[in-house]
Amino acid sequence: MRTAVDAVRALAGTGAGGYTDVVGPALRVKAVHINELRTALDNALNALGAPTPGYLNVLGGGVSIHAIDFQEIRDRLK
Repeated sequence: MRTAVDAVRALAGTGAGGYTDVVGPALRVKAVHINELRTALDNALNALGAPTPGYLNVLGGGVSIHAIDFQEIRDRLK
């Protein structure tokens, strides 16, 4: 997903997103990772003049991540 988000950012001329952890097989997805993707994508979409409606779930420490959290990002990438 980072690659796809960064492709939109490149299209918007906003540069690559800043991400906390390096992707690897042992990396566990955390709320911070989803929030980083959301922020990076929404900033690029705003630069392109595209709408960025809110997200269903507010993610913070200790909050479970759900499939919808990924799907909302995928839907915005379409």
